[in-house]
Amino acid sequence: MNFSQFAYKNVKRNIKSYLGYFFSILISSALLFSFNMFINHPNLDTSTFDDYLMLTIKVCSIIVYVFLFFFVFYSVSVFLKGRNKEFGVLYSIGISNKQVKKMIFIENLIINTVASILGVIVGLIFSKIILIAISNLLGIEPLSFYIPTISMIETIIYFILLSILISLFISFVVKEDKVLKLLKGRETQRPEPKSSLILAILCVALFVLAYYKAVTVTKMQLVNTIAPVTFMTIVATYLLFSQLSVFIIKSIKNNKRFYKKNTNMLWISNLYYKMQDNTRMFFLISITSAVAFTAIGSVYAYWKDQTRQVELAYPQSMHFATNKEALDSQEEFDNGKYMQKVDLLENLLKEESIPYNKINGEIKTLFSKNEENPVKIIKESKYKELAKELGEDTAKLNENEALSLTLLENKKVGNKVVIEKNTLKVIKQVNEPVMPAYYDLYVVKDDLYNKIKDNCIVDKFTNFDTKNYMKTLDLCKSFANKYKEELNYGPYKFLSKSYVLNYGKITFSTLLFLTIFIGLIFFVTSSSFLYNKIYMDCQDDKEKYMKLNKIGLTYKEIRKISTIEIGLLFLAPYIVAVIHSTFTLLAVKNSFHMEVASSAYIVMGSFFIVLVIYFLIIRRNYLKEIKEYLIN
Repeated sequence: MNFSQFAYKNVKRNIKSYLGYFFSILISSALLFSFNMFINHPNLDTSTFDDYLMLTIKVCSIIVYVFLFFFVFYSVSVFLKGRNKEFGVLYSIGISNKQVKKMIFIENLIINTVASILGVIVGLIFSKIILIAISNLLGIEPLSFYIPTISMIETIIYFILLSILISLFISFVVKEDKVLKLLKGRETQRPEPKSSLILAILCVALFVLAYYKAVTVTKMQLVNTIAPVTFMTIVATYLLFSQLSVFIIKSIKNNKRFYKKNTNMLWISNLYYKMQDNTRMFFLISITSAVAFTAIGSVYAYWKDQTRQVELAYPQSMHFATNKEALDSQEEFDNGKYMQKVDLLENLLKEESIPYNKINGEIKTLFSKNEENPVKIIKESKYKELAKELGEDTAKLNENEALSLTLLENKKVGNKVVIEKNTLKVIKQVNEPVMPAYYDLYVVKDDLYNKIKDNCIVDKFTNFDTKNYMKTLDLCKSFANKYKEELNYGPYKFLSKSYVLNYGKITFSTLLFLTIFIGLIFFVTSSSFLYNKIYMDCQDDKEKYMKLNKIGLTYKEIRKISTIEIGLLFLAPYIVAVIHSTFTLLAVKNSFHMEVASSAYIVMGSFFIVLVIYFLIIRRNYLKEIKEYLIN
C-alpha cells in the first residue's frame, strides 16, 4: 500500500467526521456552479443591467469566493485539531511532519475534488429548474438549457485550488510537539472560564445603544449611523459569547438550589466550558446569519413594496416637461419642438387605444441671491386641477402662505420660503403627491405667481394619466430611445411610471437573487461549522457518558442533557442573529416607511424551519453514536 492509498483509506475510514464538510462543499459547489451558469448564460442580455448592478454581481462573486476560502480553512483546522491523537499515533510510529502534511493534502484534494464534481452534477441535474426560477425572479424570458462547460471547469478548479491553498497553511494547525504531548497525556488541566463584570456591562451597554440608534434613526441620519451601529453590534456580539454568557452561567452555578437539581449540574457545567470553546464559532454564525437575514429581508421588502413606492413617487403615468435649466439659452423652445413631442406621445397612446387624461401646466424656477438652491413654484389653481384629477383633497391657501408638495420627511411645515420679496409660511406638506417626486415644489396663490416675471425660468409640462399604466411601457421605451440624447439631462424631462417600475423590478430582483445566493452560502457553511463541532464533541462525550452511565446516569437523562446542549448550539447564534436583524429591519421601516414584518417572518421563518430539521437530524445521529457506548 503506497502513501496515496493510505490517505484514501484514511478518508474512507473517517467518512463520518468528513461528512458535514463534504456535503457543505457539495452544496456550496452546486450553488456556485448554478450562479456561474446563470451569469455566463449565452442568452442572458446583461446590457439591460446598469454598471453598478454588474459591479454588485462581481463584488458578490468575490465575497463568496473569499468566504468559502475562510470557511474551508476554519472547517479543516477545527477538524484537524480533533484528530490530534490520531496524528500523535502516527508521529510515535515514525511518520514525519512532511508526510502528515502530504497526507492531509491528499485527503483534502480527494474530498474537494469529489464533492465539487458531485456538486456540479447536482447543479446540472437541476439546472433547468434553477434557470426557470431565476428567470421568473428577475422577470425575464426563461433561459434555455445549455451545457455550461466554462462554469463546470471554473467551479471544479476553484475547489481544487482551494484544497491546495488550505494545505499550504496547514502547518499552523498540526504541530508535532503538541499532538505528542496530548497523546502522552501531559495536557494540563483546563482552567475555569473567566469573565469580566466590566466587559459584561459594556456588552449590554453597546447593545442598548446600538439598538436604540437603530430604532430611532431617520432617513437623513441612516448613512452616518450604519458604520458606528454595525461596529458596536459586532463588538457586543463577541462580548456576549465570550464574557456575558460565561458571567450568566457562572451566576446560575452560584444558585445551588437550581444547580444541584436533577441533571442541571451536568448540562450547566458542560455549557460553562462550551461557551468559551465555541465563542468564535457562535460569533461567526451570528454575524453571518444576521447579515443574510438583514440583506434578504430588506431587499425582499423593497422588492414587494416597489409598486407602492413608484406609485407614490409618480402619480401620473407619464410626465413630459421642458428642462430649461440644462440650457444656456431658451432658443430650443421657440420652434415648437416641445409640442411636437407632446403630440407624438398623444398619438402613440391613441394608436395603442389606451384611454388617457391630459393636463398641461407650467412651473416657475426662481433664482435668488439669498437662497442656496432655486425655488420652484406652481400656482394654486393648477395644483387644485391636478389634485382633482387624482381624486385627492386640497388645502386652502391664504395670503403669505405656501404649500409644500415634497414627499420628504415633515421638515418644511412651519418653515418660511421667500418668493420675490414676499416671505411665505409653509402651512402644510402633502401626504399624497400630485406631481412627480423629482420636483421640490411650492404652491402659491395665483396672483403672486402671475406677478413674477423676472429672474425666473418657466418650464412647461404635460401629464398623461391612464388606469393601467403598465400598458404604456413599450411606447415609453420607444419614445425614450428615440429622444435619448434630449431627455433628462438635455432640454426635456420625461418620467414614466411603467418604465421606472419595470427598471426597479429588474434591479431589486437581481439584488434579491444575489442576497438569497449569498445567504444560502452563509447558511450552508454555518451548518457545517455546527456539524463539525458537534461531531468533535461527540467523540469526547462518548467516553464521558459511558462512565456516567456506569454509575447510574440513564439514557433518558443523557438524551435530555444532550438535547439542551445541542439545542443551545443551534439556537443561540440564530436567536442573536434574529434580534440583530429585527432591529436593523426596524431601522429600514422607520427610515423608508416601508412594511417589513411579513418579509422578516418569511425569511427568518424559512431559515428556522430548515434549522430545526437539521437540528433533529444531528441530534438523532449524535444520540445514536452515544447510545452504542452505553450499558443500559
